[in-house]
Amino acid sequence: ADMGEMQMELPANTFPMMTGTGPYGPIEMGGMFSTLKVRKDLAPGDYRDPGWYEPPAGTQAQEVSVPNDAPRAPDARPDPPAAGTPSARKPMGHSHEGH
Repeated sequence: ADMGEMQMELPANTFPMMTGTGPYGPIEMGGMFSTLKVRKDLAPGDYRDPGWYEPPAGTQAQEVSVPNDAPRAPDARPDPPAAGTPSARKPMGHSHEGH
């Protein structure tokens, strides 16, 4: 079961952290967590629940079905390492000269 779906007995002084539900399913909270509902069109002093935010049309991701034979971009391969000896400089001495 998903953690948000599990119901466990809580101590009397504990706020239930895994029981919130949002527009997309359980809100799984942990630690210090707040869910704010902010709207431009709320009047000052209006404390009624405005409900869940309605995103503007065309701004939500959606699942896309793509046939298995759809063309794909070629797989990216890293460039092969350059031939030759790596360029490295061995530290000289243990003094602090030149700093």
